[in-house]
Amino acid sequence: MKILKGIEIPITICVSYTILSLINTMFDLIKGRDTNPANSLMVLLFSSIAVIVLSMHHLFDEWNPILMIIVQYAIAMGLVMLVVYLGSFIEPVSEGGYREVFVSFTIPYIIGSVFYYIEVFHSAYKQNRLLQEIKKEAEQEILKN
Repeated sequence: MKILKGIEIPITICVSYTILSLINTMFDLIKGRDTNPANSLMVLLFSSIAVIVLSMHHLFDEWNPILMIIVQYAIAMGLVMLVVYLGSFIEPVSEGGYREVFVSFTIPYIIGSVFYYIEVFHSAYKQNRLLQEIKKEAEQEILKN
């Protein structure tokens, strides 16, 4: 299974952040709102949380895949809510702010995790297929001897 490591993590964070920032900018333009620099920083922080939590899937390999996905989402959402709570000491959270953060994080997280897990499971499938081919060749070699 492919594991994000080293330089791949910051690159994935940057790509995720860029995509989300462009989408946020388009929505702001459509709605006629000004872009808030604090929101841009939060998008970067939330992108980082999502990528890092998703890249830790190998720690949950022994688990049922559905349970693994749910636990990873719960960890990511918990970290996001903790960041918002800690940020509330600097700037108060608006009424309904936690709900907005929940929705604003959940939708991109689900979309991103679908792409991520498709790649992870596809990679695992390819590795299993390769392993089966190696076993088959080894059995054929044993039968020849």
